[in-house]
Parts: sequence; structure tokens; C-alpha cells
Amino acid sequence: MKKALALFFVAILCVSLFVSCESNVKKGPFRVGSERFETLIEAVTAASDGDTIYLDEDAETKGCIISKNLTLDLNKHTLSLADSKSGIIIYRDKTLILVGSGNLVAGEGFTAKHLIHALGTVKLLNTNVSAQGCNTGAVGAFSGTLVIFEASHILADEGQQAIYLRKDSYCYINTVGKIEGTIKTEDNAVVDFRNADLSTEKLVFDCESSSYNPVKAIRVSTDLYTSYKKTFDAVSEADRLNYDHEAGIVFYDKGNNDDGWRYMMAANVDMHIRADGEPSVNPNDPGYAEGSNGFNFGKPGKFYGTDTLIGVGPHNTELLTADPSDKCGAWFCDRLTLTTSKGTYDDWFLPSIGELEEMYKSLRTNYIGALDAEFYSSSTEYDYDYEELKNACTLYFNSPHRGQLHVVDRENCYCPVCPVRRFSD
Repeated sequence: MKKALALFFVAILCVSLFVSCESNVKKGPFRVGSERFETLIEAVTAASDGDTIYLDEDAETKGCIISKNLTLDLNKHTLSLADSKSGIIIYRDKTLILVGSGNLVAGEGFTAKHLIHALGTVKLLNTNVSAQGCNTGAVGAFSGTLVIFEASHILADEGQQAIYLRKDSYCYINTVGKIEGTIKTEDNAVVDFRNADLSTEKLVFDCESSSYNPVKAIRVSTDLYTSYKKTFDAVSEADRLNYDHEAGIVFYDKGNNDDGWRYMMAANVDMHIRADGEPSVNPNDPGYAEGSNGFNFGKPGKFYGTDTLIGVGPHNTELLTADPSDKCGAWFCDRLTLTTSKGTYDDWFLPSIGELEEMYKSLRTNYIGALDAEFYSSSTEYDYDYEELKNACTLYFNSPHRGQLHVVDRENCYCPVCPVRRFSD
């Protein structure tokens, strides 16, 4: 009898444990690691900086504040922001990446100004953000950077804001998807179109700019340029320079044509090695996204005689590429050829540390360009010890140490590079 009673209590305990475990196994559509949560707010609270939050089924949730660097993988599902007076708000200096071929939409009762309110950086990679059917906008960049890439759609009703750019914010668009609604920009905002196939059927610009701080437009496609020439005030300056918007961004003007050049431009994006082993700065090239974007500086212990000044990048590159067997970052920059609708360019080089600092001050601090690596390599060696020369000069672009010199070990560090070229007017 006692044995039977004991077995009964053991059975009850096992059932209780099973029910408890079962309740822990399924606890909502949001997942961080193996833990599940009912709301996005709970998932964000539990996540650590750099984590990914997965959406495992269609769900409704309220907006929330994100003060961490997070990735939200929609996992081909739809997330509705419903019954909410605020959208997803990204704090300053933080990054939210939306991936997973899913949809972020406005649900019933959503009354905020935008679904996404960015004070930091938002990257939409093959993700749809739709405020259609709701009297609100899709994405607002209030002081940070908005990146729209791959097959992302940004949709709003006619007269509503698909994208709002407050002054000094930056929007980079390279998508085969649609943008429908109004793009509203203020002083000093940058609208950066890289995809010439962007549909303009339901795209309207509403720009507020003064003669002192015009809205900047860089590398707009031919169709967009023709349709909105009067809107893009800053394009007139680009026309005067007569440079190729598709090739890169001007970051330095030395004020004269001495030595056959005046302006220096950075490539549109970081250099990768394609599947065929060739360098590329075109994200649409086959194998670009999967290719390596880390490059060694040169041989440890070898003194090349490079310099730090502005204007010496081509000479530094020549010194670093003298030995063709050493396929370093400078060698690949020198080998790079970029063909656009206006021409072919094969005069790229790896910038000196002085040129890299100018690139940081002119581009990164103004949220221009897609320079999102932690640091970039220069063509300048760090020569504090000629007996054992192992180091190279890089510069922080995206970290708490941004703008500061970063010395790396040539043997163990493979760094991102952004090729540059020079031209005259």
C-alpha cells in the first residue's frame, strides 16, 4: 500500500513537472535563444546587446523602445503594431536590423507618427514595412541612418510618409522593391539612391530646404534625376563637378588642379572579393555578399616607406603592390575596375591615414555613405619600431572610439577597406 501511494505521488509530481516544462516550452511568438516571450517589449528586455530576436509566427504587439544593438528576424512572418501610440523607437547610436523576408505593418489602433522612429541606425534587409490602410507613416529617421537594401518594400498610403528624414539624417536606398508614399526631407538630409530601377509611380518628394542648407542628393538614378531635378538642390553642385554619382562620393576638395587632380572620392561601398576572386564595390555583382571583405596590410617586418599625408595614397599603394605575390588590400584596390553607365574607372587606390581621416570627417560624421565597418585600413604603416615592423594604421569609423587611430597587427588582422580615386573638374 505504501509503495502504491509513493508511486502515485511520483506520478503526480511527474505530471506537474511536465505541465511546468510544457508551459515554459511555449510562451509566445518571440524567441531569444531558447526562451519565448509574448510581446516584443519582453523580448527586447531579455535580449543582450548584439542578440537576434526571432518571430516564429504571425503576431500582434505594441511598440517599444530599443536601447541595444539588435536584429529582428521576422522569419517570413507578419508583425503588426496594434493598439499602440508609439512605434518601434531606436535610441541614438544604436542599430536595429530587420531581416527575414517578413512584414512589419500597422495594425488596428496604431496611432503613432511612424511605425519605426529612428534616432540611431535602421537597416532593412529584404524586409517590408507597410503603413498602408492606416493614417500614419512607415519609417522616420530623426537623427540617424536608414539603409534599405535587397528586395525591401516601404509602403504608405497616398499623401502619407513612406520615409521621413529630419535634418542631418541619411537615407541609403539600394532596393529592387517599391517605395510608395511621400519621401519628406528637411535641411541637410541626404537621399542616396543607388538602384536605377527604383519605381517612381507612387513616389512623391516633399522637401523643405533653405539656400544655406539644401537637401543633398547623391547618385540619384537617371529617371529620378529627370523627374525631381528641381527638388535636388545639391545636384547642381554635382553637375558642376561633373563626377559620376554611381562611382562614388566626393569627400575632399584641395581647391586647385595641381598634380592633375582636385577632388577625391570614396567608392560607394566597401570592397569585397567576388566568387571569381576579383575585387568589387558593386553589391549586385554575383558573389559580392558572400565574398571576403577583410584584407591584410602587407608582409610583417617589411618597411615599405609609406607616408601619412593627404595626396600620397597612390604612391603608398604603388609601394605596397610592388610585390605582386603579396595580395594585400592595396593590391586589390589597385586591381579594382568599376563600370557605370558613364564610364569605366580603374584608378583606385588605398587611402593614406590622412586621407582616411578626411573621409571620416566628411562622410561618416555626416552619415553619408555606407561606411558601417568598425574600422578601415589605410595604406600607412605604423613605424614606431623599425627592428620589428609588424603594425599598420587603421581608423575607427563605428565604435565608441570613432575617429581615433587604431594600430593593428599585420599578421593577425584582416581589415575592411574602402577604395578611393582622384579626379579634376
